[in-house]
Amino acid sequence: MKLFYSVPSPYARKARMVLIEARLEGQVETEAIDPWADPPGFRDNNPLGKVPTLVRDDGPTVFQSNAVCEYLNAVGSAHLYPDDGPSRWTALRQLALSDGILDASVTVRMELTFHEPDQISQKLVERQELSVARALDTLESEAEALGGPVTIGQIAVACALSYRDFRFTDVDWRSAQPKLTDWFAAFADRPSMTATKPTS
Repeated sequence: MKLFYSVPSPYARKARMVLIEARLEGQVETEAIDPWADPPGFRDNNPLGKVPTLVRDDGPTVFQSNAVCEYLNAVGSAHLYPDDGPSRWTALRQLALSDGILDASVTVRMELTFHEPDQISQKLVERQELSVARALDTLESEAEALGGPVTIGQIAVACALSYRDFRFTDVDWRSAQPKLTDWFAAFADRPSMTATKPTS
C-alpha cells in the first residue's frame, strides 16, 4: 500500500498518526506531495485531487481522511475505534467536533489567503471562527472524556488543536480551555504526534 499525504495537511496528519498508532510503519509506503500542484497521475488514484489518499494493493483506492483512518485501523494492530456503546459514540463525537474545527479553520485560512483584503467576507470569517470557539468550549466541557486508551477521537482533537497552533498563531485558544490545554500538552509528546508535526 501507499499513502499520499501533504505535510501541512491536518487531514492527512490524522491518517499518518493512525498509521503509526496501528503499527503499520514499514508496511505502508508514504509519499509527501503538493496536491495543489496536481502531480501527474495523482487524480487517477483520487479524482478529488486531495490528501490523504491510500492506494491499496488489493482493491480500489481509499480517500477522504476518515475513510483512510478507518481502513488503516482495520488492517493494523490498533483498536482506535471503540466497539459499539458509549465509548464509540464519544470518540465519534470528538471526531466530528474536530473535523468541524478543521473545516472552519481551513475555510478561514483560504478566505484570508486567496482574497484581497477588500474582498474578504468578514461575515464568513466570523461565523467560522464562532464555530471553532463553540467547538473548543464543548471539548473543554467534556475534557474528562479524552482520557483512557487512544482513540480516533483523541487523534482528531490533537490534530485540530495543533492546526490552530500552526496556522493561527495569533489566536489564543488556551486561556479559555485550561483542561483541554493540559490534555493536549501531554498528548503532544506521543511519538505519532512528534513524527507528524506540520511544517510550512
